[in-house]
Amino acid sequence: MARSHTLVLAGYLALLGSRAPAADHEITVKVDPRVELMSIIFRLAGHPEYNQPNSKSPYADDVEEHFGDFRKHAVIQTARELRATRGVSYDAVMGMAIHVQDVHELKPCIPFKRKPERLDARWKPAEADEFLQHARQFVEDTRFEEFFAQHKDLYEQTAARMSKKLRERSYLDWFNTFFGARPGAEFVVIPGMLNGGCSYGVGIRYPDGNEKICPVIGVWQFDANGIPIFDQGFVGTVVHELCHSYTNALVDKYADQLEPAGKKLYRRCQAIMQRQAYGNWKTLMYESMVRACVVRHFLAHDGKEAAKQEVRRQHDKGFKWTRKLANVLGQYERNRDDYSTLDAFMPQIVAFFNDYAAAMKEETADAPRVSSITPANGATDVDPNLKAITIVFDRPMVDKNWSVVGGGPHFPEVAGDISYDKACKVLTIPVRLKPDWSYAFLLNSDRFQSFRSREGIPLEPVHVTFQTRKRP
Repeated sequence: MARSHTLVLAGYLALLGSRAPAADHEITVKVDPRVELMSIIFRLAGHPEYNQPNSKSPYADDVEEHFGDFRKHAVIQTARELRATRGVSYDAVMGMAIHVQDVHELKPCIPFKRKPERLDARWKPAEADEFLQHARQFVEDTRFEEFFAQHKDLYEQTAARMSKKLRERSYLDWFNTFFGARPGAEFVVIPGMLNGGCSYGVGIRYPDGNEKICPVIGVWQFDANGIPIFDQGFVGTVVHELCHSYTNALVDKYADQLEPAGKKLYRRCQAIMQRQAYGNWKTLMYESMVRACVVRHFLAHDGKEAAKQEVRRQHDKGFKWTRKLANVLGQYERNRDDYSTLDAFMPQIVAFFNDYAAAMKEETADAPRVSSITPANGATDVDPNLKAITIVFDRPMVDKNWSVVGGGPHFPEVAGDISYDKACKVLTIPVRLKPDWSYAFLLNSDRFQSFRSREGIPLEPVHVTFQTRKRP
């Protein structure tokens, strides 16, 4: 018999600092002041993931009016420096939010010197302490708590709508069945009012084993009154972010065994992964596991067609092995007498990735490759007077066919006809460059694959970046 689920709308100033675990059938929904504080700080610092175009709303306008004049505050400058020097961005920001007790004192829930298990490694203890010191001053200087209290009605309406949407299916029944129950776990879903389409599967685990699984779900749609709307796409997002709390630890545990295949996969699809801010093979493995689990969830709750649609969505995002990995997870579901937990099944997952990477290597052995690029990919001191970008391939390519993909202010201005040499191995792109400017483009992409060898084999996408120097 399925257990009933209770979703509790908590008070708007309730915090997540207490460690008393909730019942395993309960999901709490709340707008969390710590999440809003961190989102505001990194929004003011200019982090693009906290300035998503679809995060615009009357609430975002209120934030700008109240906090906009504080862009020179010490904590904003520190946030910029942390991104530049440590890569602190995306989920690292939200992870910090739920690792502090409240917004008033911003004391760590677990001393940073102990390296909390789920606090992102980009946060170094001394730098985290300095950041929080500046953040405390920011809370005082900006009257943040007053601003948060003024928006009580909005937060309560948002949480109520999200709770209603969550009640449409039994999330934890599936999680407990698929992964196994999590004794001592509390589940809190947090709307990220300023996060747009970005969501994060963060959480905190205490030394005594209790944990809070706290996915932050970005808000990206609003009604005419500026109240967030949660459509059917919300389901996949919630399952995705909850899954991270289950599968990331398994990837970490089996990292040594997954690394060889993970690196091969990442090299093949590096360009599309980087566009999604997935910067290394381990992140690719985190995402691969989660996306295949989401397919299994849709299959269980919504049927084969919904699962197929999810596979297609992941294929378009570069995770072309999702269907096969989801099928492997189906073997796990059918053989639970042999595999009581997903951890016990992980050797089969490792074997799948090893086999897939080996087959992929055979499939792409004859694919064309870029031998060199002028200016060099990643160069940071390019002469702005350079008149052409030159790409040298390792074999003849199909003439008059190319996919130089990109757009916007950082796409090089093409100043003439693109052409190959007689051997069709050297491509010349006439350009007009600006000094002290960053450029980026793709050679082929998942959608556009006109760069092909004469045998018709497409070039795997290549992400090209460079920076011009200042003129004397």
